[in-house]
Amino acid sequence: MASEDWNKEKEENQLKFAQQHLANERTYLAWIRTAIAIIGVGFITITFHLTIGQSHALSDLLAVLLTILSSVCGVAVMIMAAFQYLKKRKQIQAQYFQSSYLFVIFGSLFLLLVFVLAILYILVQFMHIEKLF
Repeated sequence: MASEDWNKEKEENQLKFAQQHLANERTYLAWIRTAIAIIGVGFITITFHLTIGQSHALSDLLAVLLTILSSVCGVAVMIMAAFQYLKKRKQIQAQYFQSSYLFVIFGSLFLLLVFVLAILYILVQFMHIEKLF
């Protein structure tokens, strides 16, 4: 009777761990999709800029910077996501939880930087405010 209870408890623990590991994998994949989208913003921007045909020195610079920055940010998010995945995997095994607030803060700052640069590009390209700079 005691062995049946122990087996049932072991099976429930394995199921709980499996659910946590699967949730960790889903989170990792969500960050990878986000990183791909960030990189895509840069490539769409440079493609759009080259297709438009209007060229200003400042808008050319902003388009190139936006492409480079979004690519760097996307790769950084991928690397941070991999580290977080591995860290959470160890924490699940150790039955320990620690919030990943630094990852969220850095990810948000990266996205904010790309967003600000995109807004600057749009203002320069379509509002012709390069005369102010």
